[in-house]
Amino acid sequence: MDGGSSEGSEARFAAYVEALGTVLGHADRQQPMHDYCLGLLMPIERKSVEPMAAVTAPCAFSPRA
Repeated sequence: MDGGSSEGSEARFAAYVEALGTVLGHADRQQPMHDYCLGLLMPIERKSVEPMAAVTAPCAFSPRA
């Protein structure tokens, strides 16, 4: 396997997350689940919710005081 192009990888990821999203039962849950899965794949040190949110949705993220 050659790893494929980044466009192919992105398309496969989108299809995978979309398939997972159909199980969630509510459309409002799909984008947060997509962001969470994306955060798990990001090259960040901590894989907890706040650091992942800061990377995947920085405009919607407000850190706790």
